[in-house]
This record gives sequence, structure tokens and C-alpha cells, in this order.
Amino acid sequence: MGLFDKNKPESHLGADTRGPYICLNCEESFDVLYHSCPVCGAYDVRRAKWVE
Repeated sequence: MGLFDKNKPESHLGADTRGPYICLNCEESFDVLYHSCPVCGAYDVRRAKWVE
């Protein structure tokens, strides 16, 4: 990882088209961090790259 890689959007780093946040319960992805998942109501929404 180079010095300027952190400033690039995730799509330029080879990540898939999912949002940067994911619910671990229903696996729905989001572009915004929610306190609880708006789809299933679980409190397990995390940053997608922490999960992988």
C-alpha cells in the first residue's frame, strides 16, 4: 500500500461494488454507517473491509 492509496475511493482499490458498510446479520451493504440495520434491525453494522 502506497502513501496515496488511502485517499482513493474503494472502487479504485479493486473492491467490489458493495457499500463500505455491511450488516453482519442480513449481509446488506450500505454507503452510510447506521447504528442499526434499516433492513433487519440488527445492531451489527460494520465497516466491510474490517469483516473481510
